[in-house]
Amino acid sequence: MKLRRMNYDLHVGTILGLSGKVLVFCTTLIGASLPVTGFIIWWGKKKKGSKKAGKKAVTAKAENVTA
Repeated sequence: MKLRRMNYDLHVGTILGLSGKVLVFCTTLIGASLPVTGFIIWWGKKKKGSKKAGKKAVTAKAENVTA
């Protein structure tokens, strides 16, 4: 029953005072940035992957022509 009453305090970080609010803010900021940074990394790998595949295909064609 005590946890049910403290649910709001835990949610907004007031259970530990100002340090709790700062801790909750930092945790939330990290959690919110993870999907964004994950998308940026995925998008960068997607671009790099297409360039590497293109270079391999060009070199394979060049080797077949010279061979």
